[in-house]
Amino acid sequence: MNRKWWKLIYLLPISLCTLYAGGYIAQFIRNYRIWTAAGNTPGNGSSPQMPSPHPAACFQAVTDFPYNLYGIGICLVVFGLLIFLLMRMGYDRNGEVADRERNLNYSTKGTYGTSGFMTPEEMHKVLELTSDVKKSKGTILGKLNGKAVCLPYHTYMNRNVAVYGSSGSMKSRAYVRNAIFQSVARGIDGPGESLIITDPKSELYESMSVYLENEGYTVKCFNLVNPENSDSWNCLMEINGSETMAQVLADVIIQNTGSAKGDHFWDNAEMNLLKALVLYVDQGFPPEAKNIGQVYKLLTMSSEKELNSLFDLLPVSHPAKVPYCIYKQASDTVRSGVIIGLGARLQVFQNKMIRQITSYDEIDLTLPGKQKCAYFCITSDQDSTFDFLSSLFMTFIFIKLVRFADKEGEDGKLPVPVHILADELANTGAILELNKKISVIRSRNLSISCIFQNLPQMQNRYPLNQWQEIIGNCDSQLFLGCTDEVTATFISNRSGDVTVGVSSEAKQLNSWRVSDYTPEYRQTRSIGKRKLLTPDEIQRLPLNKALIILRGQKILEVEKYDYTLHPDSKKLIPRKAADHVPQWRAMAEQEEYDYTPTLAENLKKKPRPGRSGRRPAFPSQEKPLRREPDKHAYPSGQPEELSDLPEEFPEFPEEIVPLDKDSIMS
Repeated sequence: MNRKWWKLIYLLPISLCTLYAGGYIAQFIRNYRIWTAAGNTPGNGSSPQMPSPHPAACFQAVTDFPYNLYGIGICLVVFGLLIFLLMRMGYDRNGEVADRERNLNYSTKGTYGTSGFMTPEEMHKVLELTSDVKKSKGTILGKLNGKAVCLPYHTYMNRNVAVYGSSGSMKSRAYVRNAIFQSVARGIDGPGESLIITDPKSELYESMSVYLENEGYTVKCFNLVNPENSDSWNCLMEINGSETMAQVLADVIIQNTGSAKGDHFWDNAEMNLLKALVLYVDQGFPPEAKNIGQVYKLLTMSSEKELNSLFDLLPVSHPAKVPYCIYKQASDTVRSGVIIGLGARLQVFQNKMIRQITSYDEIDLTLPGKQKCAYFCITSDQDSTFDFLSSLFMTFIFIKLVRFADKEGEDGKLPVPVHILADELANTGAILELNKKISVIRSRNLSISCIFQNLPQMQNRYPLNQWQEIIGNCDSQLFLGCTDEVTATFISNRSGDVTVGVSSEAKQLNSWRVSDYTPEYRQTRSIGKRKLLTPDEIQRLPLNKALIILRGQKILEVEKYDYTLHPDSKKLIPRKAADHVPQWRAMAEQEEYDYTPTLAENLKKKPRPGRSGRRPAFPSQEKPLRREPDKHAYPSGQPEELSDLPEEFPEFPEEIVPLDKDSIMS
């Protein structure tokens, strides 16, 4: 039933009772005035006429001016005193506030702790309460007394939010979809806000993509569950000749593949080889062949001798030379193991569809900072095979947007704010150095919502206290429920200590004989300490309740705000992720572009004339071999310290003594 009707139902009997009592008192005052007007006084043996309790007489007396005002006024004063006393019933003479829900008393002394739940006055200082969310640009965290509780868009706190919620606790329904609605609302009279959304199971894309397109967003989908319906993102195009970006790419792949307990020796060896191959492809292959699939092919289709021949031709200044030489320092057996291990890490590129969605450059990672965009990264919640690709995508998102803000943004800020909704953060691969990134992104107009099921997930994905740094950089936290002890204990500790009243009673009954029955009774009162919310109370939080935890504030308990209550929920039009046809599918009839680097005939090593085909004693007698510049494109410039070296190197010049084959420069 509508709340207004309930108010009327409650108000009607209260009003009738007030009028009835007011009429009865009005009769008494009127009769007393008539009695005194007749010359009677108290003590003369007469008394005023008693008022009639009949309802008709009482309601008629209400219309008798001015006695009706006296009667109703006295009733209102009495009712006010009763309400005041009822409100004060929670306080006792020792300054304790009763919590009847938990059957305990909070002491106002604060000896052991001053924690407590947020009061209405404290809430209005840091949060917005609105009955119309369309008028608010804040982030919806819950509802209270039928009104939405929102974190203001312009606040002294950062806009990073940590959302705890076990499976089925309405993370998507009560937070993620509402956050998307509010991001769209910020674009009504402003530049808007771009969204980067990690989307396990593609349910967010299927429910929100059409709505976002209708609101003027550029929507892209990097789908690792159904690659044939994914837009293509070429991670090698983000490198653009940068050794730092190549290092990031190699680091992310090594971190998110292989066993959880890796060996640093093998990891470092594989990382150097991968970095060398990536830089070789990035700086030597034609643009249409620059993709991670070609890196995998170069690794698997070439023997070690062929790789050595390719890298031996590189000048010293080539960025791929040093990491490959470090890899070559290992013994033959180790090098074979490194190649096999790296091939196993990259085996997902045996899948043609995966090669296709990483071969074309259809997703611009800096575009969200320029105009309203919504990028969905659809990942599997069952299989971790493609986690490193989602991790690469999210890692490069951070790097590219921060660099764009630093170079192009006014005051180092993105022209269009970007919010990252990292749903199931712990199940989408580890984002490289997220603990560092999250601490500096606020000044770039970039923010993130870290959404996960429980703390053990975060501890496993971001070990060595990285998870604490990540959560510690979220000024706002929303707790939707948990079932594990670790998370419950963490939230309980965050709720703080509170001072409570402690009372004890003692009775001693001596009942040897009925005549000797002597009861003894003793009661003591003191104060003690407990958590505002104990771990078991955290775990027993009602399913429709949530806890809002803000930096520097007490905890606030609210109801969850289901996205169907939002006015924009009526604009949602579902669309299956399988219905999306990416641009690269238009070229599906073409054969996959293939490129194989080859050595020119005059660069292939041939037997030397002399004894048993060995090299002559004087290398200068042979004609120097030179590489053909059209076979592999290298940067024309060299570092200053190598400026005196020629662009083309003879194989055995007279002034250079040949090094041992195992040397770093061999």
